[in-house]
Amino acid sequence: MIMKRELGFKGERFIYLPLSILEQMGKNLLTGDLYIYSLGYFTKAAFHYIERLNGCDQYLLIYCKDGKGHVRIQDRQYELSADQYIILPPHIYHQYEADEKDPWSIYWFHFKGTKAPYIAQGQDEPHTVTPSVSSRQQNRLELFEEIYTTLKSNLSVEHINYANFCFGYFLSTLLYIQQYRESGGKSEYMGTIINRSIYYMNENINKNLTVQEIASFVNYSPSYFYRKFMQEIGIAPMTYFTKMKINKAYGLLKDTDLKINQIATLLGYTDPLYFSRVFSKEAGVSPQQYRAANKK
Repeated sequence: MIMKRELGFKGERFIYLPLSILEQMGKNLLTGDLYIYSLGYFTKAAFHYIERLNGCDQYLLIYCKDGKGHVRIQDRQYELSADQYIILPPHIYHQYEADEKDPWSIYWFHFKGTKAPYIAQGQDEPHTVTPSVSSRQQNRLELFEEIYTTLKSNLSVEHINYANFCFGYFLSTLLYIQQYRESGGKSEYMGTIINRSIYYMNENINKNLTVQEIASFVNYSPSYFYRKFMQEIGIAPMTYFTKMKINKAYGLLKDTDLKINQIATLLGYTDPLYFSRVFSKEAGVSPQQYRAANKK
């Protein structure tokens, strides 16, 4: 019998802030209105399961980027699918778990603060972040990485304040999604089939896309899209997508302390060894060698 679990997933990342730090943030005039209690990212979290009879002391944001899961708040039950989020209120029964057949990949934050009840109002059911050519989803995920890296590197007052201000922005990209998208200006990916397909690849760089999925996004048949892409770019769509992933890996290897398996997970590779082989073939060196030669 396979046991359901709270932690222990391949490529998982999480930070639980020390109680002394949390007490400081709650009293800090700059962060007391909204501050992070803990955060993390799980990918393809099979058998992920949590049940809290009395809830927890914090609000909990769950942002699903792939797969799906199931959430229960008292007597209400929801399915949480890719590109959806929900905020669970504190101090009441909740239970959530990954779907058995298509387990979710989720970003999550436990948070508190005097503003938290107002931020969470009306957010206790799934809200969809519909993909579009102006959705800026990758920007949102990069913001999570900035928060995570900031807190992972240092827990000084300055680092904590910065991370919490960034978290407020992260929330605003979900709660005020239309304004967030409009503020990004006109997307460089609007217009041609190729530009829109490259946009879709970039927004889903953490997934294993197929030609069918990309062609569907741009509303063309797979065969027509493939020929068009080859004609204009000169290489196959999936080859281009792999190159995008490896280019992303270059930056993560140089600019972060993420482990190789964590980078692989972020780029949609479930097998770190396979990721290393793909990277070595593209870069001419292994990920470890590239990091050693280029680390700042």
